[in-house]
Amino acid sequence: MKLSDFLSYEDIYIQCHDNPDAGTLASGFALYEYYTSYGKNVHLIYSGRFQIQKSNLKIMIEKLSIPIIYVSPTELTLDEELLITVDCQYGAGNVTHIFAKNIVIIDHHQVEIENIEHSLIMSNFGSCSTIIWQLLCDEDFSIDDKPELSTALYYGLFTDTQQFTEIYNPADKDMRDSLKYTHSTISLLRNS
Repeated sequence: MKLSDFLSYEDIYIQCHDNPDAGTLASGFALYEYYTSYGKNVHLIYSGRFQIQKSNLKIMIEKLSIPIIYVSPTELTLDEELLITVDCQYGAGNVTHIFAKNIVIIDHHQVEIENIEHSLIMSNFGSCSTIIWQLLCDEDFSIDDKPELSTALYYGLFTDTQQFTEIYNPADKDMRDSLKYTHSTISLLRNS
């Protein structure tokens, strides 16, 4: 599966899991940047019982200009649009169900949902951020000139792997070592 496979859609919704963490925010933000660069109408969303409350995530959203919005599942029915779930699987327990006909799953957890045609679930990765980074690299989409995005991906991996103590996949190491992130923002996030 390639990200460019879905460029025929004009309206794209990227859904993070309920009670978002840094990994899902980074992954969603990266897809948002990719598809908006092609002039698509992109929405980065999440739902669930609670809105984001953790200080490190609020700082991440603010400092890195992540355009995520909270939506009620009753607000949306996606017929012709594309819904991409990141760091979660459509129909699983950690993501509010939003009806959609056209679905893509990108995740690094164990397989829970098997009936979605366009699924990329790589449970041997430490973070969904790395999967997205690899997909961007496969598309020759450079993030070297996007410090906010690089910082988000770095922080997503950092938090998903317990401050890099649980990195086992070579792709996780490659991403960590190649990103040009903003050191001052990472320091702020680590200390919040």
